[in-house]
Amino acid sequence: MSKIARISFKRLTALFLAASFIFSMSACKPRKNAEQIQADFDAFTDEIFASDMTENILNLHWSVAFPENYGIEDYEVSFGSFSKEYEDESWEELEDTLEALKNFDYELLTDEQKLTYDILNTYAEDNLKAKDYRLYYDYMSPTNGIQSYLPTLLAEYKFYKERDVEDYLDALRLFPDYFADLMAFEQEQAEAGFFMPDFEADKVIDQCQQFMANPETHYLIDSFNLRLDEANFIKDEDKAAYRAENERLIKDTVIPAYGYLVEELENLKGSAVNDAGLYYFENGRDFYELLVRDSTGSDKSVEEIEEMILNKMQEDLASVWDMSLDDETFDAMMECPVDLADPYEVLNLLKEGIAKDFPIPDELPFEVNYVPDSMEEYMNPAYYILPPIDYLENNVIYINSAHSSDDIEQFVTLAHEGFPGHLFQTTYFYGQQPSAIRKLFGFSGYAEGWGTYAEMYAYQLAGIDEGMVRLNELNKTYSLALYCLADIGINYEGWTFEDTQNFLGIDEDTTREIYEILVEEPALYLAYYQGYLEFMELREKAEDTLGDKFDLKEFHTFLLELGPAQFEIIEGRMDAWMEGQL
Repeated sequence: MSKIARISFKRLTALFLAASFIFSMSACKPRKNAEQIQADFDAFTDEIFASDMTENILNLHWSVAFPENYGIEDYEVSFGSFSKEYEDESWEELEDTLEALKNFDYELLTDEQKLTYDILNTYAEDNLKAKDYRLYYDYMSPTNGIQSYLPTLLAEYKFYKERDVEDYLDALRLFPDYFADLMAFEQEQAEAGFFMPDFEADKVIDQCQQFMANPETHYLIDSFNLRLDEANFIKDEDKAAYRAENERLIKDTVIPAYGYLVEELENLKGSAVNDAGLYYFENGRDFYELLVRDSTGSDKSVEEIEEMILNKMQEDLASVWDMSLDDETFDAMMECPVDLADPYEVLNLLKEGIAKDFPIPDELPFEVNYVPDSMEEYMNPAYYILPPIDYLENNVIYINSAHSSDDIEQFVTLAHEGFPGHLFQTTYFYGQQPSAIRKLFGFSGYAEGWGTYAEMYAYQLAGIDEGMVRLNELNKTYSLALYCLADIGINYEGWTFEDTQNFLGIDEDTTREIYEILVEEPALYLAYYQGYLEFMELREKAEDTLGDKFDLKEFHTFLLELGPAQFEIIEGRMDAWMEGQL
């Protein structure tokens, strides 16, 4: 899983938009040539990028290491807001963006600008459909909630210059007001009947309590000191003052803010009117459709996705029945010949192994860190944090020791996060020097679908025979299909817990665990599996169209260079790419 910034379009500069509208209504001004229009479009998208980045200090810092290179010098340290007024501004700016796009002559844009135009236009149109569903969003889920990922982003907050240290400390000072704003939103949800189920609240409370434990040796104190030690551009006496201030803020500001969350969530427990899927909310099915589109990047309907997954699952079952399997085979399928003790060695092995079918990656450093003990229970088995677009050396993969293993799944998990997965895909795409605005779009279907695709590819690099490769692939796709179909059943078709247990055919405790995850994180697994199926559909189309001229490495290079986008846009570009291959 990767952490990806989400575009908000806050406070888009009105001056540029006004100029565009004035030009479109003025017949006396000379028509701009292609070069001028292309320059205007770059200025327009750069302004969106700069404006959005300054709305959230974490987005800014994780997107660019040196904001001044993007014309961003004056900014306020903020996390944004959950208020209706703040959201309404975002919707207005999305509408303004769509209007502004109409003023560019599409045919005079470069091919790269046309791609950005299509992605931006489609993204804005999709997001505007969620305008009436503000209170449906869950910002505090145990796995991907704000309280979950903020500590990780802070623990890896790199210091490139002294202002970064000052911004970081200012960010810590935001916690009380930011969490008060968050809980005001949760209170608003509770009053409207959209508060989380008690089982989810209990998990978030437990997660916050674990974060608050051991303040004297808190990892946000230790990690800050380690990063500060490496900052040779700061005087020693200033480092001492920064260390003292960080420790004070963690103990007196951040930890108490998490305590405030615990108190407020305890008070709101019992407010939920629905502890089942989105189906049971008014217009919940409509909202789920929007989530599926956002999660998968596919323009297929929920029904079409369900049918696609069902068909694939039936094909997988038929393949399993055709294989000669016995208990010994199943016992051996999870074994991994690769020594998994050193994740750096595994990642380098994967990097070498993909050279045959993928473009050669740049030589970039990467780090492997481990999820702090206090966050292990609710975090993913592993995840990759995106680097700034202007500092690709900052590549970090986190491993959750509580959920790691010594079998082949750990091997392909590292492939998912590293090579040819998130780390490789991200750094290769950024290496193409795309426009800055492309950084803003978080396409989970592309990112996690590619990660799953990377896992499937990696089985053949583990040193197991073809039969075992195929069996592991089938096991993976079948398991993901079950999760996705259960997700659709619970959130779109109204399955109860009993319906889910009957479908999964497993014990009650395991079913309860899966059921609660799918209620807490609707459409989450669809990003991984439907995204993967979309990539496979593209590959099959390319293979059928190109025949003997199909080259897997060229296909992968096309996808990586194009970068994250909605899948219908990728398919349209692939049609043009295939014409060039024939």
